[in-house]
Amino acid sequence: SNGSRQDKGSNSDKNLHVSGYGPNTTLADIVNLFAPHVQVTEVVMKRGFAFVNTNDASRARRVKEVLNGALLNGGSIRINFAQRSSRDGGFNSTSSNISSSSNSYGGSGHNRSSSFGRGDGPLPQNQYGQIDYDAVRDDRGNPATKNLFVAGYGTGTTEQQLREAFGLHAVITGCVMKGTFSFVNTSDKVSAVHARNALGGSIMNGGVLRINFAKETGRLGTSF
Repeated sequence: SNGSRQDKGSNSDKNLHVSGYGPNTTLADIVNLFAPHVQVTEVVMKRGFAFVNTNDASRARRVKEVLNGALLNGGSIRINFAQRSSRDGGFNSTSSNISSSSNSYGGSGHNRSSSFGRGDGPLPQNQYGQIDYDAVRDDRGNPATKNLFVAGYGTGTTEQQLREAFGLHAVITGCVMKGTFSFVNTSDKVSAVHARNALGGSIMNGGVLRINFAKETGRLGTSF
């Protein structure tokens, strides 16, 4: 059977390659389909397919059997095990490999392509084709700042996990956790914009990250 040589629970056996779903499928749709069967630690969406990372090889094998051929937004999904390169732990078939530091929450390294995460699309550009950071707005219409409001992560998330994830995209100057949300302050607005664009919608400990800009105050990220 498929995966019969992977019964030892290797990392590759925990990660699934999913394709065939309908064109309007979102990250949340994929999470909602797989979550009742296995804990999803990360989803990386590409054009026409996605990688679904889990924390349990046996459940991943089971969900592969149960959901193969299931309909998702008009398409019949196909599920295979994702192959990871032995050198750096990234997926062989992705254009930007996931960092090998994925043990903290199933993916502290993130694919940096614009198709990953929330699917906000390209950042606004000026007439010269350069990113117009002054035109960037979050879900609530707030202009970009160097401080980020972060919510949606799963229970058990630590400050260190937030620092590691956001530290891949920005210099972190402070991080304050307030239960179900946190403020992550960075050194500059440009880095904060890219961190939000890269990490928004990604999965941390089973929860989907929601990231908006926090007001710049004299204190560490105290308003939103």
